Order: sequence, then C-alpha cells, then structure tokens
Amino acid sequence: MMNRYTDTMFLPGLAWGMVAVLAACLFPQSLDAQSEPLQAAGFDSARIEQLYPAEDEESIGELAKLIYRINRTNRSSIEKLIADDVSSSLSGASITLGQVVAVDGVVVQVGSLNVPARLVEFLEIRRLNLVTVEIGEQDSRRTVEVVTSGLPATVRSGDRVAGVGVVIEATPDSGDDSVVVDAIAALPLDWYPAEPEKVGWQLLAQQGVSLGEVSGVASRNRQPLSSEDSDLFYSMLAAADRISKVPESDRVAAKPVEPIELLKSPEKYTADWLRMEVEVVQVTRISVTEPARIKQLGADHYYQVDAMGDLGNVKVQIDSGQDAAGDGPVFQNRYPISLVYKTLPAFLQTKLREEGKSEAIVADLTVLVAADAFFFRLWSYPTAYMQRFGGGDQFGPLLIGADMINRESTEADPVGVRIFGWFAAVAVGVGMLAILVWNIVIARRDRQVQRRRKEREADELRLPQ
Repeated sequence: MMNRYTDTMFLPGLAWGMVAVLAACLFPQSLDAQSEPLQAAGFDSARIEQLYPAEDEESIGELAKLIYRINRTNRSSIEKLIADDVSSSLSGASITLGQVVAVDGVVVQVGSLNVPARLVEFLEIRRLNLVTVEIGEQDSRRTVEVVTSGLPATVRSGDRVAGVGVVIEATPDSGDDSVVVDAIAALPLDWYPAEPEKVGWQLLAQQGVSLGEVSGVASRNRQPLSSEDSDLFYSMLAAADRISKVPESDRVAAKPVEPIELLKSPEKYTADWLRMEVEVVQVTRISVTEPARIKQLGADHYYQVDAMGDLGNVKVQIDSGQDAAGDGPVFQNRYPISLVYKTLPAFLQTKLREEGKSEAIVADLTVLVAADAFFFRLWSYPTAYMQRFGGGDQFGPLLIGADMINRESTEADPVGVRIFGWFAAVAVGVGMLAILVWNIVIARRDRQVQRRRKEREADELRLPQ
C-alpha cells in the first residue's frame, strides 16, 4: 500500500510527501563582516537602526521584512555564526547591530504587532510576536525583547523559550566597556512549556523536543508532508525511540483513541501520547540521506508500519475533487493508519526473520498490535484507489511510534484456547450422552412394538394343529 524506498515521506511531487529541504542562504555574523545576504536585501546598519522600537506602520513593515528575510535562512547555518564571546546575558565588548546571537530564557510577557495589510500577502506573516524574555545567570538576571513570528498562542509567562537571531538594538553598559543587547529579531522560537496541556507535550519536552512548531504542524492537517514538518518530525521520532527504552511500568500510560477521533478532530490530538489498536499490513524501510537529518535522528533509516484501524459502524467518505465524477471513495469498517518507528519493535523483527523478509525493503506482514505513539497530524498522499474516483489525495493519521504490543498470543496452548476446548469437549460429551439415552429409549420402544406386532402376526397366521 505504501511503498517508499528513500526518505520518500518527504519527496516533493512523489506519492509520499517531501524531503526536508530548507533554504540554504548564508547569514552574516555582523554587518561589518559577512553581510552579503542582509545587504543584498538592503538591510545595512543604518536601516536596521531605524527598525526598533517599531512604533508606526512604516517601522513595523520594515521589521516584518527583516523577520521574513531571517525566516528564509537555514537555521543550522546561522547557528554556526554565533559569536563565542557573547555571554548568556547577551553582553560583550564586540556586539554590533546585525550580529548573530542566541537567546535562552523564561517568558515574562507576550505581545504582538499587526503587519500592515499591504505586506501580508507578500510576506505571508500576519503579525509579529513580541516576547519579553528574562535571561542571564541567577545573579545577573535581566530582560531582552525578542521579535519573532509563528509563536504558539498557548505560550505563557513562565515558559522557557530559546532561539537564534540578530541584534536590532544594543546600548553601552554603564558599568564597563561592554555592550548589552536590548532587542533581537529571531527565527521562530523553541518552546518548552512549564505546564504542558497534554501528556504527550510533557513527555516530549522532557526529552528536549521544542513544541514551538506544534501549532504550525496542526495547521497543515490533510496536506502532504513538507519541509516545514521535517524538523519536528525527526525530533519526535528520535525522542519516541528514547522513550521506548524506558520500561513500560515507568512510563505514563498512553491514552486510548479510535481512528475516527483523529479523523474528526486532529488538532485536538497533535503531539499527544496515544494508544491505538490496529492490524499491521506492511513494513517499509525508509532511508534518510540528508546528513543533518541523519545526525538529528542518530540513524540513516527508519521504518514505516502501515496498518488498518477499526472504524466501528462509521463510514468515512473522502471528497476526491470537483472534477471527479460521482461520489468519492467510502471507507467502512477499517481505515489506513501510518506509523513510523526509528527502531522496528523486536517481535516484528522476529516475525520478518521467520518469514524470510528481514532484508526486504517492503514486506507484507499481518499481525494485531496496540501501538503507543505520538500523533503527528493527518497527512495526504495519492493512491491508486483514489485514482479510480477521479484523483485527489487520500488522507490518514500519521503517528510516531515508541512502543508496540503484540496482541496475538504467543503460547503453544493459550488459556483462551484451553477454555474453549474444555467447553467444547463438555458440550460434545453431553450431546453424546443425550443421544445414547435417546437411543436406549427408542430401542426399548421399538422392541415393545416389534413384540406386539409378532404376537399379532402369530395370532393371524397360526397354523391348524
């Protein structure tokens, strides 16, 4: 059903989404050094100096343009340009406007600025987030303002945020010759909530997974996977594998969920920790080829486990597009579910080995399981089945698995079979006894009837003496 051979969940234009390919332009360490990208966009020192504080439509528009430019940079590339001589409180002797710095602290206050309507369509940013963050060591705490975009609406005071950006406001420190950063324009921030709303969020945050992209992922339900999904996808996949190594007795129990619940209200379950009963139908080994993702995942492959989930009495009909003739496809009884695992569960590996399929890229396999996993989102993908209805993509739940429980008995003589056999034996015995009694009664009656008949025949056919 789902045949992919090389990182195909992220391949653009193919059946299974897109490869995580982010923008690759370099970013300057400061305007006095490698400043080609910013200068190419017209952001010289004088222009940046006018950005902050943004108090009118013109300055807000300029700040939104800078955020747009920063968002188009490669995060790993910009992180390499962070200066070593800048302290955690964002102070140093050589700080200049446009310099790349990292921020990590606790949210004090959250605000926003609406981007001018004339720029929204071009920049694809409706509002800027203003986050006041407390930074520095315990004895030198202070605040800095971070201007960014894409901040989840659920960020609250007391949450931890971290990120990287460029200095847009700095002032001399009155105590010495150093300069302190007052404001930065940053890439979307990593977010670690102090009081997570969901068990899944808590588990992921404990594993160091930023939840800053959760709302963005939720907004792309029923769409193909894209490069925007890849960072959180691989982070969750690596975290789920670490969680799988924790004994089940020490883990928080996953919340049972039915497939129809994810189909009806996917946003409600994004990144939550769930258990779903499914039937595995196919296992596919997927190669990861991008070096950054291999490093992030800690492996050059992962596994996609395609399964079927129970719909109960519900029928699901998918709209196959306006140009399709007739009604769209209907699913009833069962619905396709996609699970991904960094490491294939041990009992599945054993089954594949027993069936001589351990080296196969794609292997058909049938087994009932319970999957403990994090729900990622509904993803869409073209299928031959959808083509029969005029095209359009099929969509289904994608979950990132940590554990899998074999629901098929592995005993040679399981208890359920013994009990059933005992009842069957008793039933057969009772039946045979009843037949025996019935035969005895009938035989006795037959003998009585036969004796009377012979007596009558003897009377009628008595020979004369």
